[in-house]
Amino acid sequence: MAVSRLQRTLGLILALLPAIAHAACIKTQPDWLWNYDGTIGDTLRVRMTLVLRGEQVDGMYFYASQLRDIPIKGKIANGTDIVLDELDGQGKVTARFEGKFAERDPRGRFGDSKLECETIVGVWQKLDSPRQLPVYLSMDNGTAGTLTNRYGPAGADDDQLIHRNAFRFWDAVKRNDRKTVASLIAYPIKVTLSARTRSIRSSAELIANYDAIFSPGFRQAIAEAIPRNMFVRDQGIMLGSGQVWFGPDGRVIALNN
Repeated sequence: MAVSRLQRTLGLILALLPAIAHAACIKTQPDWLWNYDGTIGDTLRVRMTLVLRGEQVDGMYFYASQLRDIPIKGKIANGTDIVLDELDGQGKVTARFEGKFAERDPRGRFGDSKLECETIVGVWQKLDSPRQLPVYLSMDNGTAGTLTNRYGPAGADDDQLIHRNAFRFWDAVKRNDRKTVASLIAYPIKVTLSARTRSIRSSAELIANYDAIFSPGFRQAIAEAIPRNMFVRDQGIMLGSGQVWFGPDGRVIALNN
């Protein structure tokens, strides 16, 4: 049944490609990261970052289930067609994305707005397999930075430190590991308790109020976020839709509960 659904979905995507009006994505921004969220196949959630230099494209992507960056490199032709080669650790091409920038988002995320680089629709295929999977990518945000130092705007100089601490916090919230959660917070920190803003000054105080701060809904929102390749600005690094913000050392500086 899964294969049948996948084949139907792929057939629909391929049938739609010629009918979707093509956008014109022409940008030269070597110090700007375009971050996309989307899917490969029916269920494989991915996040991709692209650096656009005219026709040349560099970047990386990862599966949300693995949180491991995979380098990609490719080209844009005529501002409409994009081909991205997936590289292994030795720089060998192992898989390929082939897609188009859509002028209208087929999933309606951007309403009826005329788009440029915001949506990519196409297929992904391993080079040693005839099987193709449909790809949909939707731009989530754009930030200043480079692939080797994406969190520089927030004052961070070690992306891997940010990723390690963000993952530890995210994982601890999911597992209800209160001690680890409390250890990864920069105090004092403001939270909402009984509809009022309150300053929490220590890990012991946070643990004492843990259930009121980390409500089921708040924990669920954090669990659904991806603790890697996050949005960044000068005020911090954002997890999810802003439920949590990290500082330049990867510790939590804001909890918007």
